Amino acid sequence: MRNFPAQYQLQPQDVLNFSHIPKTAGMTFRTIVEDQFRDEETCPATLNAQIKPIPSEEFAKYRLFRGHLAYTNLPELLPPGKRMINVTVLREPIARVISHYEYIRRMPGDPFYEAVKDMTLEEFAHKLPAGSLKKNLQTYYLAKLIKFDLSQTPPDEIFELAKQSLDQCAFVGLVERFQDSLYLLSYIFGWNPIINTRRENAAKSKSPLDEIPATTLEVLKENSAYDIELYQYAKDIFEQRFDQMEQDLRQKYLSQAEPPSSEPISSEALAKLLDKHYNQRYADRRIPTSEQTSYNFAEPLRGSGWQRRERSPELGGFRWMGPGTIATLDLPLQINPETDLVIEFRVLHTHLVAPDILNSLTVAVNGQSIALDILHNDQGSRFYHGFIPSAVLKSDRVFTEFAFQVCRTASLQELFPNNPDARILGLAFNYMQVFPAKLQYQKSSLASTFDSPAWKMTAEFLQQQAQAEETIAAPLIFRAAVPRSIVSYDAFLRGDTASWAVVHKGKGDRTGALLFKFFTQGYAPVFANEVFVVFTKRQDLPHLAYNSLHIKPLYADFLKRNVIKNAKSAYRKYLGSKPSPV
Repeated sequence: MRNFPAQYQLQPQDVLNFSHIPKTAGMTFRTIVEDQFRDEETCPATLNAQIKPIPSEEFAKYRLFRGHLAYTNLPELLPPGKRMINVTVLREPIARVISHYEYIRRMPGDPFYEAVKDMTLEEFAHKLPAGSLKKNLQTYYLAKLIKFDLSQTPPDEIFELAKQSLDQCAFVGLVERFQDSLYLLSYIFGWNPIINTRRENAAKSKSPLDEIPATTLEVLKENSAYDIELYQYAKDIFEQRFDQMEQDLRQKYLSQAEPPSSEPISSEALAKLLDKHYNQRYADRRIPTSEQTSYNFAEPLRGSGWQRRERSPELGGFRWMGPGTIATLDLPLQINPETDLVIEFRVLHTHLVAPDILNSLTVAVNGQSIALDILHNDQGSRFYHGFIPSAVLKSDRVFTEFAFQVCRTASLQELFPNNPDARILGLAFNYMQVFPAKLQYQKSSLASTFDSPAWKMTAEFLQQQAQAEETIAAPLIFRAAVPRSIVSYDAFLRGDTASWAVVHKGKGDRTGALLFKFFTQGYAPVFANEVFVVFTKRQDLPHLAYNSLHIKPLYADFLKRNVIKNAKSAYRKYLGSKPSPV
């Protein structure tokens, strides 16, 4: 890092390469780096063998390589004009070798499993040549970033190449200071402060050094001599850069009233200073903002408290909250003190989550809670709508912060014990957009639902006939198309007053209770089509006959369902009372 700028903004021609040295927390670091790039910008290959099938023209679009790719000459794959920016993470060499040894022995699918499974740790350190699993693996990986073919290079020269590589890398982190490493990474590239909450591919238990025989430790040290010296070299550079970062943050962002101090900054305080740094770095780029924006959760992440990006062919990109109960998202919005905003977002996989978690979701904007409604709830997904008063948008940050919170997080195995995913999760988010409240009926993602003729005709009827002050009980999705006060069926049945009620004939779970209320409180049908029946208490509109084409099925289907339900119940009672055969 000595020869790389202390702060750097990645340019369009830059290609970031995370050289993943085995057993250096690389799986966790890999997902963290992936968060900063679009899915399509990330080379899908993480192993050398996976590179070969990729057509050569595909490499022009990639801005991120990550994985065990030391045996692939990556710079040769890039088109002219591209520049490789290298980052990596090192680990105390003895701990890394032990971890690598234990990993291979517990993984039958590893290509070295058969060779290593019956070895002692001392044999592992002794017998494996530099051309295979390699002694001094970290030295080897770093040297190859400068000189790909090391077959004829003497060990001392390889070591010097590795030191040069360290000097040229944009960032070199340390496993032993992993959170500090993520802070330094955030500082260098101007990313949001990265708080590590993930543990990808981490071993459940590790062998303590004091349980390893002294003779074995001596062999490990002898066969890791270059790595040990290189690690100390990297550690010195890291500590120097970290101290410089702290000093810069103090000078720029600590209050002038605070006395200067030589004491280290606490992790919490450092995260706050880095947030100011991140906001300032973004402001310096002078990217135009707008009152409306959308965010797909497959896009680069500005926020914290989320799991790695995932994708499914049917649903697209999404992210789970977790393992904490709060996840944040930063969006750059143009703030107008006279303009209220609306937020819409979709949550997926609701059928996998415990009801208490699902129903506890709250949203805060810049630390202030906002009202939240469910517009649509169907087939494992839920679509939310929230109103954002202009007053809560005032902030000294460049970004507007959206904080999503649930009452608790849990493994999917809580409801589905056979689910292999043991991560601690909240809810899975797929899509979000923010726009001015005055544009709600043009910009809502659910507005396209009303392109269907039956939906469109129903919405138009309500817009024409319902007075501005009148309330409508209807599926809440109608809030996306009808500029009136819309209340849910549940609220209506609990006692909320409404001049109108819209019944979806395909949703029968509330039909009985709704029809009973209509009969007892003087509601009559005034509009119907193949999907909806609209009832009102108003007497100035012509009523439709109950036996008309589109109204009769509502009652007929309801009676049919109840007859079947009662018949099944009676049959079960009959079977329960029937004496068992002797």
